[in-house]
Amino acid sequence: MRATDAPGAAARLAREAVEAGSTRIVASGGDGTVHEVVNGIMAAPASSRQELELGILPAGRCNDLAHALGLPAGPDAAITGLLHHRTQTLDLGHVVGSDPVSQERGSAYFITVATFGFDSEVAEFVADGRAPAILGASGAYLYGAAVTLRTYAWPDATVRGDFGAFRGQLLLAAVGNTSRYGGRIRVAPDARPDDGRLDLCLVRRMPKWEILRMLPRALAGSHVGHPAVAYHRIRQVQLAANRKVGVWADGEFVAHPPVTITVVPQALRVMRPDR
Repeated sequence: MRATDAPGAAARLAREAVEAGSTRIVASGGDGTVHEVVNGIMAAPASSRQELELGILPAGRCNDLAHALGLPAGPDAAITGLLHHRTQTLDLGHVVGSDPVSQERGSAYFITVATFGFDSEVAEFVADGRAPAILGASGAYLYGAAVTLRTYAWPDATVRGDFGAFRGQLLLAAVGNTSRYGGRIRVAPDARPDDGRLDLCLVRRMPKWEILRMLPRALAGSHVGHPAVAYHRIRQVQLAANRKVGVWADGEFVAHPPVTITVVPQALRVMRPDR
C-alpha cells in the first residue's frame, strides 16, 4: 500500500505500478484521487496496461464514479466487492486544451463529467473550500451555485461537434461519461460509461431566478426538458469562449478553452461487485 503526499502523487504511483507489471491497482479516495490514478494508468505504455484492472474503495466527498458503478459505500462491503468481483471495460473522456495566446496547454482523461461555464466555477468554489464544511457533497455544490450565481458573467461560447454547432451566451456545458457530479446532480442523466459515446448538456442563458428554480430539477435529471437545455450524444466536441473559464473534469481543473473533448471507447477495465 502506498499513501499519497502531494497533488500528482497518485498519478505517479499508478504509472510506476503499471510499468512495474502490476495487473491490479486499487484507489482509495474520492473522484479526484481516481482521476489522478486513471491519468497515471493512461500515461503508461498501452502494452503494459492491457491486463490491468482498477478497483475503487470510495472514501471521498462525492464518490460519483462509485455511485455510477454501483459500488457499496461501507469499507467492509467495498473490500468484499473487490474480493468477489467481475470486470467491466469502460470508456473515458479526453480533454485536450491549447491556448494560442498564452501557450497554455492542458490535457487529461476523465471518467465522470467534464464541465465548462457556471458548473466549473462552482466546482472551483467548492474545491477551494469556500463552502461550509458542515455541508455534504450536494449541499456544498448547491451553496456554491447560489453564491457563484450572484456575480456570474455569461461567456460568449462556440460549441462544435458531431451534433452540429452552438454560438451564444451559455450558462454551462457539461460532457458526461457518467450521469452525475456534485454528489447528486444528474447533469447528464442518460450517460453510460460503456456505450462509446459522451452526453453533452448545453444550457443557454436564462434569467438568474429561473436558474435557481431549475437547480432542484437537476437532482433528478429532469432539467433536460427545459426549453433552454439542449442534450446530445456525441463522440467529439470543441469548446471556445471569449474569456478564461476553466474546464474541470472529475472535480479537477484541466485547462482553459479552447479545448477538444473526445471519447476513448473501451479504455479502462474496472472491478465491480459480482452481484
